[in-house]
Amino acid sequence: MCAACTKQVEYTGDFSDGLPAPEKTENFNLSDEYGTKQIDTFYIDVNNDGVKDTIKRGRFVTGTAHSYTFYDIYLDNGEKLARLTTQESADCFLRAYKFQTQPFLITSAARNVGDDYTEPTKAKIEKFEIKDNKIETVYNKEHKPICDVRYLL
Repeated sequence: MCAACTKQVEYTGDFSDGLPAPEKTENFNLSDEYGTKQIDTFYIDVNNDGVKDTIKRGRFVTGTAHSYTFYDIYLDNGEKLARLTTQESADCFLRAYKFQTQPFLITSAARNVGDDYTEPTKAKIEKFEIKDNKIETVYNKEHKPICDVRYLL
């Protein structure tokens, strides 16, 4: 048995990215389990201008433990503001996001991979706001070594 497999790292909580129920969900049949499997669409005012913008949350599967979720954020004029992606393995998330909708805030927890995905490394917690239609960091803090960053959100 590999050394990494003997470490107790499993995330046991229920994780929510903080987004409400989606306005629309699209599912895609993938013949080889590789590609975008699902896209959820949310209409949320991300820049506090009183007009709803769009967040698309997609699930990209790879047929391995290293699938990921992406978040595409669009302003109401159709301009793509950002794409945020999680970084996942079978044992730990190395990058995850939590959204707050009123006021709109994005929290990111991320860490680098160590010798393997299960080796805890120092994490970084950042909070972002959208000001003047740009994402700006409003908080930045280092955290002690951890395996699964979802515990920080």
